Amino acid sequence: MKKYLSISEMASIHNISRQTLIYYDKIGLFKPNDVDDKGYRYYSPYQIPFLREICFLKFIGIKLDDIKKHIEHRNLTSAISLLEYHKEFVDEEIKSLLSIRELIKQRLNVYTNVDQFKDELCKPIIEEFGERKALFIPFENEISKKELHFTSMKACNILNKIGILSPRKFGTIIMKNQLNKKYIFQGAGVFSIISSDNDNMENIITLPPGKYVCMYKYGMPYDTKFLYQLIEWINDNSYKITGNIIDMCLLDTTFYDENTNVDFCQLQIPVEKIW
Repeated sequence: MKKYLSISEMASIHNISRQTLIYYDKIGLFKPNDVDDKGYRYYSPYQIPFLREICFLKFIGIKLDDIKKHIEHRNLTSAISLLEYHKEFVDEEIKSLLSIRELIKQRLNVYTNVDQFKDELCKPIIEEFGERKALFIPFENEISKKELHFTSMKACNILNKIGILSPRKFGTIIMKNQLNKKYIFQGAGVFSIISSDNDNMENIITLPPGKYVCMYKYGMPYDTKFLYQLIEWINDNSYKITGNIIDMCLLDTTFYDENTNVDFCQLQIPVEKIW
């Protein structure tokens, strides 16, 4: 067995670079066994298990500062404590990644089905929805595209604080008791669907389960002609409105082109049959 390993040999054994070992020496994490008069670093074969442990801990994501503290005072108890702590961190990362994965799936589902949705454009359809929880932020000013954007960002910022990077589904809610008023947007606001895990936040509302009369449309929430068309269909077909109106945004401003400068949305109105 060789008495000493050069820095290149030690690096090659562990599949790391010479620069990495130089950096570990500089920060005091892993120092060579000997340095000659020319500054060449040499390592003992008996140091291999220590560098292997450092490489393992770094591979699983533990910070170098924490690895250094662990190596300096290494024992079985501290090793267990370090790994248990990091396991909790990894579990949270997995939870976050699964949430992100679900967001991606939901967006892909909308984007890949847009053409199918467009085939149903402006046609009343009946859909069943389960109970949904949503963050609701009322408009502070008269509804407009600018007010929609500002209020949506308020909702996004609240969700970001609890680790939700982007609304799962979002849109506008119009209050049922305002439908006969001249200005129907009194009390209206932006909603963002959330998971039931987060329903202990403030400003959480419940979108009730049941039957909804729906319509896909190109139009902003304040373009009320589609809403009144759908209400007329509801009245003509012996339904009654049982709750607030949901205007779910499917494709927003980021999808505008030379032919379209309004959102692609789905109106959802909870109903029940009169007879």
